[in-house]
Amino acid sequence: MTTYKELFGKYVQNVSSDPTSTDAEGQIWYNSTSGTFKTALGSYGVWSSGGNMNTGRAQLAGCGTQTAALGFAGYIAANTAATESYNGSSWTSVNSMNTARRILAGFGTQTASIGAGGQTTAVQTATESWNGTSWTNNPTGLNTARRNLFGVGTQTAGLAFGGFSTSPTGTGATETWNGSTWTTSPATMNTARQSLAGAGTQTAALAFGGGNPTVLSSTESFNGTSWTTVNSLGTARYQIAGAGIQTAALAIGGNVAPNPTASSATELWNGTSWTTNPTGLATARIAGAAGGTKASGLFFGGNLVPGANPAATEAFNYGVTVPVAGSWSSGGSLNTTRSQLAGAGIQTAALAFGGSTPSATSATELYNGTAWTNNPTGLATARRTLAGCGLQTAALAFGGLTSVDEVSTESFNGSSWTSGGNLGTARRNLSGCGLQTAALAFGGSGAPPPGVGTTAQSATEKYNGTAWTSTGSLNTARYGLAGLGIQTAAIAAGGNTNPGITTATESFNGSTWTSVNSLNTAREWIVGAGTQTLGLAFGGNTPAPAITGATEVWNGTSWTTSTSMTTARLQTGGAGTQTAGLAFGGEANTGLTSATEEFSGPYSTLNYKTLTTS
Repeated sequence: MTTYKELFGKYVQNVSSDPTSTDAEGQIWYNSTSGTFKTALGSYGVWSSGGNMNTGRAQLAGCGTQTAALGFAGYIAANTAATESYNGSSWTSVNSMNTARRILAGFGTQTASIGAGGQTTAVQTATESWNGTSWTNNPTGLNTARRNLFGVGTQTAGLAFGGFSTSPTGTGATETWNGSTWTTSPATMNTARQSLAGAGTQTAALAFGGGNPTVLSSTESFNGTSWTTVNSLGTARYQIAGAGIQTAALAIGGNVAPNPTASSATELWNGTSWTTNPTGLATARIAGAAGGTKASGLFFGGNLVPGANPAATEAFNYGVTVPVAGSWSSGGSLNTTRSQLAGAGIQTAALAFGGSTPSATSATELYNGTAWTNNPTGLATARRTLAGCGLQTAALAFGGLTSVDEVSTESFNGSSWTSGGNLGTARRNLSGCGLQTAALAFGGSGAPPPGVGTTAQSATEKYNGTAWTSTGSLNTARYGLAGLGIQTAAIAAGGNTNPGITTATESFNGSTWTSVNSLNTAREWIVGAGTQTLGLAFGGNTPAPAITGATEVWNGTSWTTSTSMTTARLQTGGAGTQTAGLAFGGEANTGLTSATEEFSGPYSTLNYKTLTTS
């Protein structure tokens, strides 16, 4: 009898805690603490946010990989020919297709792809070829004009199947592409269908889902000669997206009912059967596009039901390590209930100062990770809607509102406040970051001209411990925004541009601001913590309007939605890091709050499984 050691090269280990190295994948050990046999498996994946498309749309086509994708055509309020290229973090608009259309087939790579069929005012046969720079009309098109079809393969060896031609039940027609012409295959699908998805190559393809007109779960496999019915999807759906190869595919999103009902469901194909991934898309959508592989997939565009055509992009990563979302837990309450306050420090050594009770206050409190203590002396100037930064023992307070917009700055040494240099631009509702002797102030609102209303600011200033100096302005003037990072490497996110609440995010390099990937949730009166590459943004007010506890984490490239605060609030104080954040005070739906919450940041762990017998 073959032993475990002969198979895997080691004995079953007896350990008191589960191993954390990825080398544990596929190994078996005995956990003496829990009294169980366990292993680590790479059995599912997780979606995370990517950069938004420039043109949000549904019924588009796509191809390529997670870090080198192409999205083209689709429908906004009308058919579009817009084409965009994705580099793994952001989309760039490139040359458009020659024929604006929707619900077409697309396959190939980012620099060598094919778009075929679809719908203009009529069902199309037209085929276009992309060379990485521009689209070229092919002299011959599909033999069967159709829309809602699917395509797989390369620019020189492709396959198109299914779709809608004249019958509402769809077609099973299959055509092969050799780089210049389409040839009708004698093989037709066993189940005629439209609005389906697929994966694979010209000679090893997979087709799944769709409608005829009932919603289908059936799956078929193509070997280059004939189609064979194999195991069905767990969730029947049409207007679905697919990626991967014949033996390792992804089925993503779609419509699960005759009436529009968007799904976030993600299923994994192992060459034999489908398994539902424990988590689906963050945003349920229909008629989106996909690219990549089962291990590294990409989904973009699509339509919310009900709602508008979003520009959202999500990346799928599958493996033995799985991310664990961050979480909020209750901390000690502030002694002075207030909103519009500022904060500094870290989760276990924080400072809260100023704010509105609703009257402007100078109150200063220190947090030790458990409870807040009133400081004997407060700010010299009681104020609200101010900004702050630094450490508990070396903090900075600046700007805000008394009876006028403030320019004054105060420094805290751990026990008392001392006046510092004035801001060059008087303002309230601003944001800041950095240290007491190397701070950054940006955005905010100023005293408006009569009858104009609040004026959003873009001004940015640097502080050297003594004086403020003007530097490069924000690209988007705004107030009530989040700020995080240091003086030479900062992030500004969200806020109110007057008019309009924004998702805009900008990165600062010490002299200029650059627009980067946006927040997932537009909001004002938001708070930030952390660094330029590991940030946290939480709370605020959405355009609804609605107070939110929404939390997002920043990885230096894009924002990912995390677990919301227990108490939704705006104009709160904040401090800490991405993995150890702190929120305190603010205005909740029930009024001003003194509640404090501590954020334990996202981390990765092995996908542990307990072995049982039956």
